[in-house]
Amino acid sequence: MCKNGTTKVDFLTSVPGGTAANANYQLNMTHWTCGGRKLCANGMYPITANLAYQVQGTPVSLGNDTYCCEVAVTGTVTYMPYRCGDNACGCNQCPVTDNIFTTLCVPCSSAAVPTITGGEVVAVPTDLHDCCAVTNAVSLTTSINVTTA
Repeated sequence: MCKNGTTKVDFLTSVPGGTAANANYQLNMTHWTCGGRKLCANGMYPITANLAYQVQGTPVSLGNDTYCCEVAVTGTVTYMPYRCGDNACGCNQCPVTDNIFTTLCVPCSSAAVPTITGGEVVAVPTDLHDCCAVTNAVSLTTSINVTTA
């Protein structure tokens, strides 16, 4: 299976301190760059990401007063591409932006459609190789708040 240009959910973890009507989660995802494009990971250009969350339909009952709320995660990740040769991560290059799209099931405690909000996204390179500071994968970490009626 080709992972290039795809985003997968690594895990969604409940954060202690929330309530049934106002739950907090940590979301971790991995995005593989389009075309398997290598990106610079040496600080020459920051890797940035912006995400938005859209509830899809009505939550589905899982039993025990727990519901699955399908959420579409969309956005972008921007990075400096790696190029072979001199200045491989340096001058005369333009940043590249990939689109992100994935869906996930977010647990909620109500059949009412919840409000989903996300926190700041931290984007860092992942799966770096020892021989050089390049990779084609970015780890995305953010928080999600789920508010139900």
